[in-house]
Amino acid sequence: MSRRRWRLCRRRQRLVVRRAAVPPEAGRSRFGMERTELNKIARHLLETGRVEVVVGYRRGTEPLTATPAFVRDPEQAATLIFDATCGTNLATYLPRLKGRKVAVVVKGCDERSVIGLLQEQQAQREDLVLLGAPCPGVLDRKRLLQATGGQSPVDGRIDAEELVLRLPGAELRLRLAEVMDVGCRVCAWRNPRLADYLIGDPVPTEERPDFDPEVAELEQATAETRWERFRQEMSKCILCFACRNLCPACYCTECFADSSNPKWVGHTDDPADAMLFHLIRWTHLAGRCTGCGACVRGCPMGVNLRLYNDKLRKEVKTAFQFEAGVDPAAKPPLVAALTDGEDFELLFTVAARDAVPLVDGWKKTFPE
Repeated sequence: MSRRRWRLCRRRQRLVVRRAAVPPEAGRSRFGMERTELNKIARHLLETGRVEVVVGYRRGTEPLTATPAFVRDPEQAATLIFDATCGTNLATYLPRLKGRKVAVVVKGCDERSVIGLLQEQQAQREDLVLLGAPCPGVLDRKRLLQATGGQSPVDGRIDAEELVLRLPGAELRLRLAEVMDVGCRVCAWRNPRLADYLIGDPVPTEERPDFDPEVAELEQATAETRWERFRQEMSKCILCFACRNLCPACYCTECFADSSNPKWVGHTDDPADAMLFHLIRWTHLAGRCTGCGACVRGCPMGVNLRLYNDKLRKEVKTAFQFEAGVDPAAKPPLVAALTDGEDFELLFTVAARDAVPLVDGWKKTFPE
């Protein structure tokens, strides 16, 4: 395996709260992150008792894959990696580790999910050590297999801006951009901004569209065309709930989809069940989805959830000038309260009228 590194930035920016007190060594990974530095920091945090567990990535069992790793033994810190294969949003695991001292490797999009969890009291900042990983983008396994005609690579490496694959009886070179996750094309949060340790050089940022360009096309389409597109996408869904299981914002102890009394959603192959599941889930994610793409990468059927997630995020941004996971001090719009005099009395007659969910178009205030 080549040890050439993918250097995308020559100038180091000061984006960290504090910097690791360990000397960098030669041997930087191909994705900009100093693997030896990551290993040293993880080992140091475990040996000193600063954290109980380091949540990161280790090499997967197949070429060009990575799997989440929960490292508790300092001797195992050397197995941690970070490169283009590390797409899993590790913030998903934080609610399950609530109350424990945890270090977690976060990309920019993962950090936004962490901010959302902090705002919703699913984690405490003093319990977390954020190991920031500057990220130019991650590989999309499905696009990779499409590019190889369905053949799984025997081996592979990242060489500058190319992906070099060894297939059975052949070698294939692909441009990284061809097999990157689609969401990475519109990601403007490539460098974690709140990390306790920023490991490796910040990657260059450039002006990008806020949302998937397909959203604008969807908005221009007729109602009939939009419905047919939605129906086609939902017909792919097999209700495996991989999207829910991988989503950092889906942490309920009992999901509505699993409830038997009342029974909100059926588990049949009727497209109506899939439609209802996703529509309810999207209402739950309004103002909370960060667009990390975990659900899209995890869907085995290729449902284009990103299109509807981005449409939802765009509507929230337009209505409330709010983007989930961007400002730690901002209060999410759907946890605000209504104060609207007679209309308020007409719509809500509950006792706690000073703290009720926000409805679009109403004046909002925030409880103290």
